[in-house]
Amino acid sequence: MEKKVEKKVSRRTFLKGAVAGAALLGPGIPYIARKAVAAEPFYIGIVSPASGNYADHGMMERMGMQMAVAEIKNVLDRPVKLLVEDDETDPQVAARKARRLIEVDKVKFLMGGVSSSTAVSVGEVAQRAGVLYIATNQNSDTITGEKAHRCVFRVCPDMAMALKCLGPYVIEKVGKKWYFFTHDYEWGWSGTRWGKKVLEQYKGTDMGESKIPLGTRDFSAFIQKALSSKPDALVITVGGVDRAALIEQCFEFGVQKKTTIVHTLYDFEDVWAAGPKKNFGLHGTEWYHGIDTPTVKAFVATYKKMFPAALIPVPTQDTANGYIGLRELLKAIQRVGKDDITPVIKALEGYTVPVAESLKNDPIYIREWDHQFIWAYYVVKSKPEKSMKDRTDFLELQKWCPGKDVARTREENPVNLEDYPA
Repeated sequence: MEKKVEKKVSRRTFLKGAVAGAALLGPGIPYIARKAVAAEPFYIGIVSPASGNYADHGMMERMGMQMAVAEIKNVLDRPVKLLVEDDETDPQVAARKARRLIEVDKVKFLMGGVSSSTAVSVGEVAQRAGVLYIATNQNSDTITGEKAHRCVFRVCPDMAMALKCLGPYVIEKVGKKWYFFTHDYEWGWSGTRWGKKVLEQYKGTDMGESKIPLGTRDFSAFIQKALSSKPDALVITVGGVDRAALIEQCFEFGVQKKTTIVHTLYDFEDVWAAGPKKNFGLHGTEWYHGIDTPTVKAFVATYKKMFPAALIPVPTQDTANGYIGLRELLKAIQRVGKDDITPVIKALEGYTVPVAESLKNDPIYIREWDHQFIWAYYVVKSKPEKSMKDRTDFLELQKWCPGKDVARTREENPVNLEDYPA
């Protein structure tokens, strides 16, 4: 809805209107009023799913971005406005929408997205155009790995960080025989790849893998094949609407009675859709509204105040990542004092967000050599419905890993970014 309101007035029309307004006010208009009339909004282009497999995740990340705008409001004496395009959870659509924002709307800064494949496609568009793109909720290793770019940053942890934290805990608490469900695209491949690396490191046994196509609704054959291998853990890297359907069918098949369900990255949106009766297992997650810090409590309170009728009554990790990504971009532009791309990139590279502002238990360090935000990852356990304090109390925190302890090293991720844009 926000874009429809903003897009009624194009950049050219807005400027014409500003000039006309100044003429009507006459030559005696005070300087401060002239400045106010001419203050064109500072547009940020958002490429985020409003339809497709990750539509609800996109909704939640955009709410986090709205929280950042409500907090900062103005940059370079201009009101911040978001121009939102629906990527439809489709990399080709995402690339086309990104090009439109750059070429038609003349934005210099892009953000957003949930599917890792869309992040790769938008990142390539941004690099060619010399604009800055911050991927907010895509976890594939490739985004800050083999397909990293100088003009691309990534907020959320990658799957190496996820499995380096979660994997050893699962081996200790559950066992070493794992069967893998892999969403058959960039993100799913990354989750299973690092799961297998952890399993090999601890001399575990790979019991097999099923690759799950996007849009799958019938998981019965996959579930039967997995259970026939008698694994200690069913290790799942599947997300979005597909995961919600999988959770439903795992419950119908009684999978939780036969093995431990492990989601490498558990999204609150998906468990919320499935409901508390079907919430089982031990999982990894980037963030949870129950983290016991003053900053998180304040963030949750602000969310509830801004969105009292929200479909999901608490912020999710997508909300937190959307907020942090946009907030840090706007603060970097403020530090630079202009919207030139190269200085803003340099203002982000090597920057540390203090723990009091990070929304987690550790500071955020934005690495200069691969543009990965380095911050904590969490292990959570599903709560039985009878133990829930309220309808959002799905998870119990088990441990957290500082980002610096689980991030890939330069040896593991030997990327070389391009030169800075001219």
